[in-house]
Amino acid sequence: MKDLKNYFQKAKLFSYQSRIDLTNIVHKAKGGHIGGSLSVIDIMSSAYALKEIYNFEFILSKGHCLLAWLVTLVRIGEIKINDLDDFYKNGSLFGGHPKKGSLRSITWSTGSLGHGLSVACGKALGNRNKKIICVIGDGESNEGSIWEGFMFMSQHKLSNLLVIIDNNKQESLDFTDNILSISNVQKRLAAIGLKAKEVDGHCIESLIPIIYKFLQNKYKEPVVIIAETIKGKGISFMEKVPKWHHRKIKDDELAKALKELGG
Repeated sequence: MKDLKNYFQKAKLFSYQSRIDLTNIVHKAKGGHIGGSLSVIDIMSSAYALKEIYNFEFILSKGHCLLAWLVTLVRIGEIKINDLDDFYKNGSLFGGHPKKGSLRSITWSTGSLGHGLSVACGKALGNRNKKIICVIGDGESNEGSIWEGFMFMSQHKLSNLLVIIDNNKQESLDFTDNILSISNVQKRLAAIGLKAKEVDGHCIESLIPIIYKFLQNKYKEPVVIIAETIKGKGISFMEKVPKWHHRKIKDDELAKALKELGG
């Protein structure tokens, strides 16, 4: 396997700066889905650190975490940080969810939960030479269409589709186990013929090798990554606190958050 140390470092730098950027943007916008964006940022940083050597199409099924994607696209130079000055404002290209065509990388509108995986399956079936990475949420997996997508992925052996579950164990304003648990998700996926790997979703050294092998065509069958994450990761007073699903950041909270993030 290629020496990935440089990509580990690159992804860590992406994550570091992206957490600072999205925190500042949520403060300025007076709202945003910061909790889930912080939980998924290491996943996105790991994937996009490899973008310079392997091309792929990215589908963010949990579309409310658009901001994490946008600040990641800042890292690779697709947009500038100043392009996000009007995030969440009337007339902006960037509302709370991905809008198809707003950027080169945003090829599908998502945000109505449960639909992104089906779109990714269709794209993967339509062009088996294309690599598709689809990120879904654990709470989103309460949607029946997610499981229909998994069954389709298994039956049609879509090895060119990598699904990553951001398993932060929260959804909206409560914990997933209190709403509709998807415990033992690895066994559930195995029952429909899908191989699933559980990883620490905040460990770059664990995420990048799996994504790299996928991009290298090393998997001959569909693979699902169950990324164990923490909602609000990196800011202590947000971690595992349901109210930070969507909330504005006060001035004193911003100062504390940036101090913890090193910004």
